[in-house]
Amino acid sequence: MRTAPGADAGAQRSWRPGPRRLASLLAGRTAFRLTLLGANTALLASWGQGPYERYAAAMGTAQVLTTVTSLGIEKSALKLVPRARRTGPQLITVFLCCAGVLTAAVVLWLAGTALLHPPRGGAVALLAGLYMALLGLNTVLVGLCRALGRDRADIANFTALSLLVVTGTGGATLLGWGPEGFTGWILGGTALLNLAHVPALLRSAARPVRRGAAGPAVSTSALMACGDVAAAGTVSILFALLGASRHHEQTGHLYLMVLASSVLLNGFGYLLRLFQPHVSLTLRSLDAAELDRRVVRRLLPLAAAGAAWTAAALLLARFVQDSGLLPPPVVVLLLYVLCIPLVFAMGSLNYLLENAGARTLRATAAASAAGLVCAVLLGTLLVPVLGALGAVGALAAGEAAHALAAWLLLGPSSRGRRPPVPAAVAAAPTDLGVPR
Repeated sequence: MRTAPGADAGAQRSWRPGPRRLASLLAGRTAFRLTLLGANTALLASWGQGPYERYAAAMGTAQVLTTVTSLGIEKSALKLVPRARRTGPQLITVFLCCAGVLTAAVVLWLAGTALLHPPRGGAVALLAGLYMALLGLNTVLVGLCRALGRDRADIANFTALSLLVVTGTGGATLLGWGPEGFTGWILGGTALLNLAHVPALLRSAARPVRRGAAGPAVSTSALMACGDVAAAGTVSILFALLGASRHHEQTGHLYLMVLASSVLLNGFGYLLRLFQPHVSLTLRSLDAAELDRRVVRRLLPLAAAGAAWTAAALLLARFVQDSGLLPPPVVVLLLYVLCIPLVFAMGSLNYLLENAGARTLRATAAASAAGLVCAVLLGTLLVPVLGALGAVGALAAGEAAHALAAWLLLGPSSRGRRPPVPAAVAAAPTDLGVPR
């Protein structure tokens, strides 16, 4: 592990990722996302529209389970563990237990639901849910490895996941595996990969955990998860709305868009997490006026511009689709590409608010829920009329609503008032149980 970080400037420099580390870590995740995109293109060609639509609907609807089983644990670990001189092993224990309990709960819920109410999509729906749950657990495990300074585990992990997808695609195209066979293959491989990470993490964990250490760490994880859960929940609900509408054949188009966008979004989010320990230490020194000038005042203009831009992009995409200038899947991707600046801008502000202080973390968590509600309500209106285009438009509108809600919670009250003692982790346990 790197030199134990503290609150001084030297610690900030030691946890700032260098170019070589950034390149190697980003390469692993980017390769995995690109492999997924290429594999799904091959699966669509191999299976045809009907079976692929069933597979895409199952995987798209289960997207939220990846976030539920990780539930902000990775982000919280990357914030807390590098700061702790002596309590880091106890925090590893807490985070491992949280991830295990969440994953077990999701697996039991999926199994019970499948027994009592067999899914319409058949076995592939259950397999997709289990895969997404274990993929979320995998994210937590490699995040804990990175928090301990073990970057090679992250790189090897995503290389192995890429190989799983490639070999599964080969089985589907050469051996005739259907959606159940392919999903079962990547599910089993992910389960084995998760088991391979556990022994090393258990050796780094410490027991017993001090009284009062678990509660603050868990609450910090839950708050930091709100934005991710809301985003994944929005995608899953929009998939369900699209699958139940007369445009259900477009679920494959939407799933390909989600996979293509995940290359950018996951790379962007992963880059932010690599800088998280350094950024959180830097933001703690900002006072209320500086935070207001740099972050909060940008929320309202972003909300207004984002709403107008989303409406214009949706009208343009509808015109292109009606005129037949591009194939329908390309039009869906075009609309999302047009909305990417809004997604990245709100993601950046949300990242700063999460890491700035306890008050801003609570505000952006509540605002993400407002964005979810807005996207779902708008989706119920747009999806039956516009299909996948309506789902993407509702998704982008939810980002604008997130920005507006955060400004309403922070903007009017951030002027003329000093925030509480900093950091979202101010209540988190450190060496002596005293916030630092």
